[in-house]
Amino acid sequence: MQSGFYYIIKDEFFQRFSASGSTFKYNKGNSRPTFCCFEDHIYPGIFWAIPTGTVDGKNITRIKQYMEYDEKDIRRCFYHIGYTNRKAIFYISSAFPVTENYILREYTTNGVPLEMKRQNLKQEIQKKLLKILTYENNNPNVLEPRITDIKNSLLQDLMY
Repeated sequence: MQSGFYYIIKDEFFQRFSASGSTFKYNKGNSRPTFCCFEDHIYPGIFWAIPTGTVDGKNITRIKQYMEYDEKDIRRCFYHIGYTNRKAIFYISSAFPVTENYILREYTTNGVPLEMKRQNLKQEIQKKLLKILTYENNNPNVLEPRITDIKNSLLQDLMY
């Protein structure tokens, strides 16, 4: 796995952690969700999967409201509008840890792995992700996917 690339995650991951109380915003079906992944700076082998979605009229107004909160308000970090191979929403507050064992495959466009190439976009998303993870460290399992429990379980799998 490489930071800044997009992946499709195995159903096995969602089944394992849903059974222990985690909830995920992912919609199975013909159009599998893609996740932009960034490697953790402390724990090699742990990647943070950020769900992405299409920008549409239904959710853009609400998301823009979140993005206009004060810099110090954690809700400002919940979402980001950027570009994958099209305009997209990054659901940063729904990010969760994952390991390579749970990756089905890279997400490709015309046979080429999709990579986040814009440095300013990478930096902005990683900055928001770090704020979300710091918030989670201070308030374990407060965010929807229960990422502290997932991270601890994956660290045990990796034998940290």
